[in-house]
Amino acid sequence: MSVTNILFGNSPPNAETDDHPRTGIIDIGSNSIRLVVYQGPPRLPAIRFNEKVLAGLGRGLAATGAIEKSALKTARVALARFAAVAKEMECSTLRTVATAAVRDAKNGGELIAAAEQLGLTVETLSGEQEASAAGYGVLSAIPEADGIVGDLGGGSLELVRVRRGKIEDRVSFPLGVLRIGPIRAKRGKVLARYVARLVREAGWTAKGQGLPLYLVGGSWRALARLDMELSDYPLPIIHQYSMTAATITRLSRTIPQLSKPRLKAIPGLSSGRTATLADAAALLGVLMRQLGSRTTIVSAYGLREGLLYEDLKSADRTLDPLIVAAREEGRLLGRFPEHGDLLDRWIAPLFTTEP
Repeated sequence: MSVTNILFGNSPPNAETDDHPRTGIIDIGSNSIRLVVYQGPPRLPAIRFNEKVLAGLGRGLAATGAIEKSALKTARVALARFAAVAKEMECSTLRTVATAAVRDAKNGGELIAAAEQLGLTVETLSGEQEASAAGYGVLSAIPEADGIVGDLGGGSLELVRVRRGKIEDRVSFPLGVLRIGPIRAKRGKVLARYVARLVREAGWTAKGQGLPLYLVGGSWRALARLDMELSDYPLPIIHQYSMTAATITRLSRTIPQLSKPRLKAIPGLSSGRTATLADAAALLGVLMRQLGSRTTIVSAYGLREGLLYEDLKSADRTLDPLIVAAREEGRLLGRFPEHGDLLDRWIAPLFTTEP
């Protein structure tokens, strides 16, 4: 097959609008609740709607073992809105998943019951399921990823070893960003010792030696946005942005010196993330030392995209996401899609040695 046939061959009929069904995912996390509506080719659907509410379900969970009443109230309002939005957008499929806070809280069932009253069916993911989804999310966007995926949520941290398009190992720790503050408040090297013990007991010490750590989760993405601002990075694209261990150390020292107005002025940095930036940086620095990783790579794709990727057929998983996106864009914008086949036949003789 020639290069042009890959891009233009067998062009589908022209379409001014996207005729793919819409799929919605409500992600009930420990820090935020988010609705994302996807539409487009299954291998790489585009985001049509994306909204979050910082409910803070995991706040105080470590101390009381329960979700705070105020957080439950915020969550109920958010779920009611998201259920209505998904219905209005005519989502053909709506999946609702819950992670660490609902999984661990003794009153997590209250939120599940409230969701069911709205017509939502909640899947409470186990730590391993959460880890797998994060790993597949990275693989869906970076098929060649070879390293450790770290997904930092509000209530837990998942680590996943990915290589050659597959998940080789996974583990979940009670190290969400909302749990780190109380640990760091004890001063000294309490956090470092705690993380070292968890990683050692799970058999993950030095497992990332010489490998990159792929960062998933809003707290670590916020950390990357901060570094982009401080280093005058020229592109506003966070996906595959890289930071070294030295950079993380520098950020850990810099964050306490930055004022709230300074942080608020940073483009793309959610005000709800600024309070936990120092905790996210501290955990990342400690984790990199324990794993042996010297560099990080940010992934814009995570758990939600991983859930979609897991549902794909094997043949669809092997498709190149860039090519899929290019073909879909051509399908939507091309005035005469059939010209792709004509162009292919005309230019193919120039690429007779191509596979």
